[in-house]
Amino acid sequence: MTDAATRIAVVDQNDRFLRWEDRRAVHEHHLVHRSVHILVFDGAGRLVLQRRHPDKTVYPDHWDASASGHVEEPDYVAGIDEELDRVYAITAERELEEELGVRAPLREVGHFGPEAGLHYEQTRLFTATSDGPFTIQADEVAELRRVSWEELLALTSSEEPVTPTVVEFARRVRERGGWPGSPA
Repeated sequence: MTDAATRIAVVDQNDRFLRWEDRRAVHEHHLVHRSVHILVFDGAGRLVLQRRHPDKTVYPDHWDASASGHVEEPDYVAGIDEELDRVYAITAERELEEELGVRAPLREVGHFGPEAGLHYEQTRLFTATSDGPFTIQADEVAELRRVSWEELLALTSSEEPVTPTVVEFARRVRERGGWPGSPA
């Protein structure tokens, strides 16, 4: 888990820097900030979900994207609003390796701004393909599960908690033809 003192950029609706804040303040006040979400598919076309650690501040113990995380102060390679495509890609690579212990080529699906009732982030969504082996980051990830599109939908109707973002981002990937083996 990243140090709570690591500063995160608070940004506006156009993804431009406003000020620095710590992680606690960002989540406590629902401040718009930069993040990445990665959906990893295995060779059989199943989505690898992670169950978030029960000690997480946001959505503890929920099924979520394969990996995700904040863009943090050390991630900026040229300046706070410079080379953002590269910054987001570097952050996605780091999060994938930290949380799942794998490296895989990433494909950017899109950039999504804050959406009421869904998230308060400037998010870059990526996909990757990997069969592992996965080595989970124990203080971030409780367990992994591989699901088909139909199994993901069934999971949302079950007693098990699922983040709204993973369902919405999976739908967007599927609509864009990015879910292996699924019709667009």
